[in-house]
Amino acid sequence: MLPKTSLVRKALERLYDGQATVWVYQDGAPDESGIVSPEPQKTGPYPCRVSYKTTAPAEQGDRLASFDQSITLFLSPDIIIAVGSDIDVEQRGRTLQFTAAGVPAVYDSHQEIPLLHRGKYDG
Repeated sequence: MLPKTSLVRKALERLYDGQATVWVYQDGAPDESGIVSPEPQKTGPYPCRVSYKTTAPAEQGDRLASFDQSITLFLSPDIIIAVGSDIDVEQRGRTLQFTAAGVPAVYDSHQEIPLLHRGKYDG
């Protein structure tokens, strides 16, 4: 790692204001009927930062306007996150639930993981 990269990494990690707990599901032992169920394996918590980007619609027309939201998790490049892992982020007194929605973009200073919200809704 280049000296400048370590400085950039330290600067980025100062911005981390959350803690991410990662849940990976691996096959467990078969039950009495022979069915194998996935068992969650917990890792973390890891310092992180969640970034939101909302884009307005380009054209509304006669329909209701729809907005697109992109959620990205910033994390140390040393941590391996598999696509489809569940990630709970505790930040500012709240716990948000996400799923890793794509392959992480890994850089020398950090990694960026696209997320999908997996919270429960009433109604």
